[in-house]
Amino acid sequence: MNRSITLNGREYSLRFSVNALCCLEEKTGVSLAALESRQISCLRGLLWCGLMESCPGMTLSQAGDLLDAHLAAGGDLGQVAAQLSAALEDACFFHPKADMGRAAKEAAEPSGSASFA
Repeated sequence: MNRSITLNGREYSLRFSVNALCCLEEKTGVSLAALESRQISCLRGLLWCGLMESCPGMTLSQAGDLLDAHLAAGGDLGQVAAQLSAALEDACFFHPKADMGRAAKEAAEPSGSASFA
């Protein structure tokens, strides 16, 4: 599922895929679990990752430039973080811990009938 984010008066399409998140981990060393730290490098990396499909060729530095311009125009990084987090949730990367535990338990069952819905 795509979600949009507006930065500096321009609307961008965000999409978080497995490949994009793997690229984020490989390029920056930032894992999905580390994103909760809310470090600025995580925010920049997550923005870059979400824009990979709609802005091919964008660099991490350019994603940082977008954030700089957003701040200079009076934007709020908290709002950006909330929008990125919502887009990750829409992409089903964050599930309640109970559901993830259930899925892992079912996957370990020998019946092979586990579902990751």
